[in-house]
Amino acid sequence: MTEPLLLAAARGKKTLRPPVWLMRQAGRYLPEYRAMRQKMGTLQMFKTPEVACDITLQPLARFPMDGAIVYADILHIPDALGLGLSFREGEGPVFAETVRTQADVAKLWDLWNADRQAVLAGLEHVGQTLQRVKARLPQDKTLIGFAGAPWTVACYMIEGRGTHGEFFEARRLAYTAPEVVASLVDLVAEITVEYLVMQVKSGAQMLQLFESWGLALTPRSFDTFAAAPVSRILAAVAAQVSEDVPVVYFVNGIAGLLHRAAALGSSVLGVDWRVDLVEAAESLGGVSGAYGVRALQGNLDPLTLFAPEPVVRDHVRRIIDGM
Repeated sequence: MTEPLLLAAARGKKTLRPPVWLMRQAGRYLPEYRAMRQKMGTLQMFKTPEVACDITLQPLARFPMDGAIVYADILHIPDALGLGLSFREGEGPVFAETVRTQADVAKLWDLWNADRQAVLAGLEHVGQTLQRVKARLPQDKTLIGFAGAPWTVACYMIEGRGTHGEFFEARRLAYTAPEVVASLVDLVAEITVEYLVMQVKSGAQMLQLFESWGLALTPRSFDTFAAAPVSRILAAVAAQVSEDVPVVYFVNGIAGLLHRAAALGSSVLGVDWRVDLVEAAESLGGVSGAYGVRALQGNLDPLTLFAPEPVVRDHVRRIIDGM
């Protein structure tokens, strides 16, 4: 093939076999990652391009993955806005400041409008990592860049930390002060466009938007706080990059949102493990059906990987045979 397998599949082309990659394929299960983690903190690893490059490539040295997803985090944008991101052992990401009022959001808009380059400079380390990975990545592998979708990123900015899916404050604010949440997701969306375009210019061949907390939304709130900004991001990125760069929209909790998510215009739809992939395809009228989705991605339950090998093989085979 003249293009990497994963990239071809994401563009809706027939491939000799399904491409394989994991959304968190670099990380703590690798002893070489744990060795690095003993030397420096998580945020320092993200922000040191040569280290982040090595971590991105670690899984490919062990397994025949078809893609390399850049070692980064969905929270780099709020960190670049000065909210004070840190990673605490056993607790995950924590922000020194939260965003819960119109004044809080206005302050961030003022910062962005006053000096966009300064904010974008806080994201340059991801571009530098992508450039390093691209230089070392075999040509048959696809380099994947990503960002958090605006609603998901806003959840962390409002809460100040992860909450294992509840995001009480974010959901409360969406009902009591929807204009605050709407303004916040609009800001994140605007920055995300610039961020993703930069990633493509730095070598990313494929992008993913992580809607990790789609499961915190009702269908109606999804339309307002997730669908609207994501559709703008997809259109703006497509308008600014000349080549066909597929974008995956992954929604955790997609079961009740499948048709809404498919209608947004992503070339690939990521389906979580709670939904049968074949049923999803049939519901959408088949891949490349009425919604224009060129490929479906998914959807092995991550915990399957703790099972004995025959069980893992059986679950993988069911997905492949079904599709």
